[in-house]
Amino acid sequence: MAPAAATVANLGDDLLREVFLLLPTPADLLRAALACKPFLRAVRSAAFLRLFRRRHPFTCPPLLGCFLHRPIEDRIRENPAPLLLPASPATSAVTRRVVEGGDFALSFLPARGRPYADLWKVLDCRNGRLLLRNRVSGELAVADPLTRRCVSLPAPLAERPVGYGLVADDGNSSVFQAFCISQEGDGSSGLGALVLSSRELRWANVAGLALAHQFDLANSRAMQANRSLYWGLKGWKRMVELNTVTMVFSVLELPPFTRQFSFDVIEKGEDGAGRLYLLTMCDSCIEVWGGWEDGSGGLIWTLVEKSVRFQRAMAAMIGSEHFYRHGLDVIGVVAGVLFLRNGDRLLSIDLETMKLWMVSHKDKCPSALIYPYTVAWPPSFLNPSEESA
Repeated sequence: MAPAAATVANLGDDLLREVFLLLPTPADLLRAALACKPFLRAVRSAAFLRLFRRRHPFTCPPLLGCFLHRPIEDRIRENPAPLLLPASPATSAVTRRVVEGGDFALSFLPARGRPYADLWKVLDCRNGRLLLRNRVSGELAVADPLTRRCVSLPAPLAERPVGYGLVADDGNSSVFQAFCISQEGDGSSGLGALVLSSRELRWANVAGLALAHQFDLANSRAMQANRSLYWGLKGWKRMVELNTVTMVFSVLELPPFTRQFSFDVIEKGEDGAGRLYLLTMCDSCIEVWGGWEDGSGGLIWTLVEKSVRFQRAMAAMIGSEHFYRHGLDVIGVVAGVLFLRNGDRLLSIDLETMKLWMVSHKDKCPSALIYPYTVAWPPSFLNPSEESA
């Protein structure tokens, strides 16, 4: 019988990756990668790691819970530290251990003699990292609460910044991009995009967009799918898309339900097939809408999935049949889990099993300051080399 090492070497990296894509969980992939050097070399590919994440949307990256960044007045009066709440009973023990080992109070951030609660505002949260802005200087920072590391970024050279976004490449956890959207000109009908790469740490103008009408996206935080960032425009009839690969700006027409119900953009399939999907909660049902190009630059929206109604289950869990009066705000969809806010309550639904869970029932935290939180993917030892990225 031929030695195992010779057999593995004969398979080649491409065939090994096809086999590894069949592994059910990220933990199984990590064990395989550590088995021998040929396995580790094959796994260290940014394209493969991104594909593995897309093929395993319910387990990759591992979900810990929700990061709550309370308003300053609430943090000072009630609890000065941000919180990390477990996403479900299955993750509660892991989340407790992570909270004990990390620093989710963010005390490692530069404070310059001032209380943290007065100084930093969370702008975005992606792949285990937080994008924050200094309320005094305007400078930004990217922080990792688990490793207690912080990268200081210069303030963007934008006269009127109106939106921010963080892209933490799922194929290499050491790489990130920070984006700033700004108003241009004397009016408010022009947009500009600036980007800062973790490799260069300086801002560059990358895109501009002229709009036919005045706009306002000051209350819209970034959504992300298919390597694009999205910000809703006031009234939610349209949203702005910035492709983070091509750096092309565009404006997308939204379906009518977005005027009334909140939503998140999601990924479906291994490559997205160039389609945009929106997930919303309508009449206690989860709905997924797909946008197909109509050939003239617009989108045709079609309802592609609809769940059973959660009204009875939610009423029983909340203890009131009138819970809907507080609305159901979609916080976000991460790792196959939908997070919803109902008044002071925070709920989660596992989109694979459709199980409902009460994450918290007494947190008066605005939806804009609640962020689903995952462990960074991939682990640092799987980060691709320059040759394999």
